[in-house]
Amino acid sequence: MKNPYVAGQHVYLRHPTAQDAEGRWHEWLSDEDTTRWLVLQHWPNSIESQREFYEASKKSHDRLVLSVIDKESDKHIGVCNLSAINWVHRFCDVAVVIGEREYRTGPYVVEAMALLLRTAFLRLNMRIVRSSFVDGNESSKIIHDVFRFKEVGRIEKLFWDRGQYVDNVIAALSQRDWMSRNAIVPPSE
Repeated sequence: MKNPYVAGQHVYLRHPTAQDAEGRWHEWLSDEDTTRWLVLQHWPNSIESQREFYEASKKSHDRLVLSVIDKESDKHIGVCNLSAINWVHRFCDVAVVIGEREYRTGPYVVEAMALLLRTAFLRLNMRIVRSSFVDGNESSKIIHDVFRFKEVGRIEKLFWDRGQYVDNVIAALSQRDWMSRNAIVPPSE
């Protein structure tokens, strides 16, 4: 492992590097299958754009971007982040993208999400983690169910997907609920 920020059994999360930005990361965010459910990623990506994002993320205090690394091979397989971090009200948004196709099944995305939630709740002391997904994205729905996010809203027919408008499902997970499920004593608010 090279400079792990948080580690699990199969993956670890670390700070992105210039090599990550110049590797396949930009290709993942141009791939039609990978970006189908990424509602803000419709333009082709380039190494230059990825470098700009990487440089901006290094300076950000409202977004924590981490590379997802396969522990066995030390291969960069995806990215994840906590974004829109609000330090006053203690909430943020969460996202995980596994770019390498062969790692999209199995424990990788689940473990990356688990590590990211642990980081949000225990390391950054977030009170609420928000998330959203496009209705019809069964993989995202399953991940949200596994971690027991609660659906808190829905914006009907917000996103265009293959010839039709589909709903945006908005979900949230509280620190208190996450901690009680993980047998950790929650802090008093």
